[in-house]
Amino acid sequence: MDSRSFFAFTLILCSAGTLLLSPIAYAETLLSRATVQNLRNQVDLLLKQRSARPARKADIMTSGDALQTYRKAMAELRFNDRSLVRIGEQAVFQFRPNTRTLDLKKGTVLLLIPPGKGRTRVHTPNAAAGIRGSALFVRYIPDSGVSIVGALTNSDIEISNSDGSQTYILKSWATGICLPESNWYLQF
Repeated sequence: MDSRSFFAFTLILCSAGTLLLSPIAYAETLLSRATVQNLRNQVDLLLKQRSARPARKADIMTSGDALQTYRKAMAELRFNDRSLVRIGEQAVFQFRPNTRTLDLKKGTVLLLIPPGKGRTRVHTPNAAAGIRGSALFVRYIPDSGVSIVGALTNSDIEISNSDGSQTYILKSWATGICLPESNWYLQF
């Protein structure tokens, strides 16, 4: 075996060994910021450790900040992973630092999550939805304690109650309703 062949063989062997011995990496883009793209009517930006103020187009939201919409209001956020979140009227919405976890304290959100960015979780006070590259809506009604999750694409969406004791998979165009007792009612 000449030196060129030996070098090529060694290089291939080392490359294969590196691939086989290295742990598998999963691509997950953590949410670090969101830009307000669109607003309608009264929307407040609740900055962490500061007073609330009216939100403006191009405002940057970071982990721990929240957005609150009022009657007949709407806001659209574009996250650093290109996810789009539309927040409906009378909602309170925020995201957790260095995760892909979103919190909806009340109101409705529509989420469009691009594929390949990792698993995103949306929490309400009594339910959670886990998604990968999908479109869905989540609504929490505080007066009745009901959470509603609707799958808008053919990507499976995992829904669970707050303690995780009941988990279901929503298929396309299915809706799950979590009652205050953390029981699910599924509609297909």
